[in-house]
Amino acid sequence: MADAGSPTRKDANTASKTITDTIVGEHTHTIVGYSLIKGIGDGEPIASERFTVGGHEWVLLFYPDGKRSSSSDAQLGDAAAMHHAAAAVPPPAIVGQGQGAPGAPALPPVPHAAAGGVAAAPAAAYGAGADGDGPAGAAAGAAGAAAPAAGAAAGAAGAAAGGAVAVQPGAAQHHAHPQGMQMQAAQAMQLARMAPPGRRDTTNEYAALFVALIGEGPNPQGVVNTNEGKVVRAFHRFTLVDQTGQGRDLTKGRTREAGAVKISCARQDPNARNCHGYRKFVKRNILEDPARGFLMNDTIIIKYTIELVVSSGGALSRSSNPTKAELIKVPPPTIGKDLAELYHSGQNSDYVIVVEQDGVEEELKVHRMLLESRSPFFRGMLESNMAEAQQGRFVVRDMLAPVVKAVLFFMYTDELPEELQGNNLEVPMAQHLLAAADMYQLTRLRRICERRLCESVDVETAATTMALAEQNHAEELKRVCLDFVSRNLAAVMQTDGYRHMTRSCPNLQAELLQVIASTGPAAVPGVHDRHRPSGQHVRRLEDAAEERRVRQRREL
Repeated sequence: MADAGSPTRKDANTASKTITDTIVGEHTHTIVGYSLIKGIGDGEPIASERFTVGGHEWVLLFYPDGKRSSSSDAQLGDAAAMHHAAAAVPPPAIVGQGQGAPGAPALPPVPHAAAGGVAAAPAAAYGAGADGDGPAGAAAGAAGAAAPAAGAAAGAAGAAAGGAVAVQPGAAQHHAHPQGMQMQAAQAMQLARMAPPGRRDTTNEYAALFVALIGEGPNPQGVVNTNEGKVVRAFHRFTLVDQTGQGRDLTKGRTREAGAVKISCARQDPNARNCHGYRKFVKRNILEDPARGFLMNDTIIIKYTIELVVSSGGALSRSSNPTKAELIKVPPPTIGKDLAELYHSGQNSDYVIVVEQDGVEEELKVHRMLLESRSPFFRGMLESNMAEAQQGRFVVRDMLAPVVKAVLFFMYTDELPEELQGNNLEVPMAQHLLAAADMYQLTRLRRICERRLCESVDVETAATTMALAEQNHAEELKRVCLDFVSRNLAAVMQTDGYRHMTRSCPNLQAELLQVIASTGPAAVPGVHDRHRPSGQHVRRLEDAAEERRVRQRREL
């Protein structure tokens, strides 16, 4: 016992803090071809791409023909849908609690409709009782199945439709015994099998819209352990965009006063409530009304916003560390853009390319080190004792200035300027660039030009392009041109390009003959007799080839 006069010991003061905030994410989903998805059937969704918020993967599900929850509508389905619904009856403990709640649709890729248009998913059926207030379905459907005779049929039908079924108070507790529930489920399934087969129903006057939690990343946030399992809480807002620009968007969402919606992280549990949305999101006649502006050019635009509730601090937090950022967004590479700016500015340049054309010189300031690193041609020249290396300038006389500038831009950025990319690259420019790529030994640029020229081979350009390919070591392009000319020889022979080819690259005539001989005239599709080379022309080609061989032997 402490003496009365001894000092009193006081434990250290402690403090803690719990911080709850939201992570906001947005996703816009555009549906083009709305008229083509009408009639897809009740319970059949059009899904967006996956998107990530708070380390969780989500997907939007738009039901153009609606998503029913009424048990009476389930009779439109066939016996297969009823069978799946009976298989979805939850364990007796859940039914015994009588916890039917509003619900959400099955997740992709599970959603598929039976012939009657009722979304039937093995071991999973979800519905939305009160419009838009979250998950439900299987438990309520099972409670209905536990009721006598007519109630059993309604319960199975309600489960098949994924919908909530009204149950009299105490009904669930009355039939909570496992054996009794199994008997009632068997009766429900038997009644469902007796239901007449229907056809896909598209008479729902509402289109439905839901969001589903479908996966997790390495650092999911906002996960809370509850007696219902692991869940996340969030506020969701769905917007159908007015495309006229008048701001008459249609928006539905959960308010702060109503509290955040719980969504289960247990994707494998058929009873998990992992969707949220609205069965009666918008009437179809309103959606399709041209005056509303929701449907324009057969396109609708849906915007979705989520505020994921995240807490940090406290003994029950998932981790004692502070909540990490959702994602560290890594920007795309910018070295190409940065080097393009360096090329255009000429800052700290130490070499000059001079383009001489019609007696006029244009100087382009460049960086010697970059030329050496990108082009074997420049590396060999600048590391030698040549005058170009000593004087710090290189004069280009046989290329147009736009071609030289495009080549230099490519050497800096490894791509052509935007105005020369794709189909913007005209055939004449591609031909000039191919010659430059061969001279400066830029393999990637050569392949870009070859591909563009292959795409544009026609009767007028084939022979010229073939000669260009021969002169600039573009073997793939040459092969394509040889094949094309051999199949269209009569028409190509009438062009100026063919006459240019025979003068500049006479050896190509012999190669052309070899291609024709290997394929055979009969094997060339689309070439009629009148289009085939005449015997006189073939003899001229053979004579020219023989003359070249004789001349080469004499020179030796």
